[in-house]
Amino acid sequence: LKLDIKPSDPADLYTPANEQSATSPPSEQTPESDEELHFCTVEIRCDTVTDTSKLENEAVVGYIPADGTILECTTVEFTPGETAFDVLKRATFDNGIQLEFRQDGTYTGNVNIEGIGYLYDFDAGALSGWMYKVNGWYPNYGSSRYQLKDGDTVEWRFTCDLGNDIGGGYAVGG
Repeated sequence: LKLDIKPSDPADLYTPANEQSATSPPSEQTPESDEELHFCTVEIRCDTVTDTSKLENEAVVGYIPADGTILECTTVEFTPGETAFDVLKRATFDNGIQLEFRQDGTYTGNVNIEGIGYLYDFDAGALSGWMYKVNGWYPNYGSSRYQLKDGDTVEWRFTCDLGNDIGGGYAVGG
């Protein structure tokens, strides 16, 4: 069951599924004064469901942008060691975009992106969900393990067919 509720407080946009509170910005890291800053670009798109008839969850229809753009290509500052997931958290928080994720409780620390902009895994069928690519390549491991390099381009895409509809099927064995 998905609720059709818009938050009134920007802090409500950052909702990790297994943490008690998320009232502060997602990243408290600050660069050392002598540490060089790095930048990447981030974009979030859901082109695969602009034809909302593909959605099985009708409650999300009102959140789908007509052009499929949830976040246009945006430059984000990061520090060495930060991951694609760290930058996603910052970009969504800074731009008032809802993000929900679940952190694996095991030693791996992997993160599963459950929803961005109120569009969730399985909203468009059993093979739908969020995938990311960096510099045109879909890694076959989680975004919380992908350490960014200066100049990287990170794109988040919603798939309806386990990546096959967005050119990333190979990342999941397709």
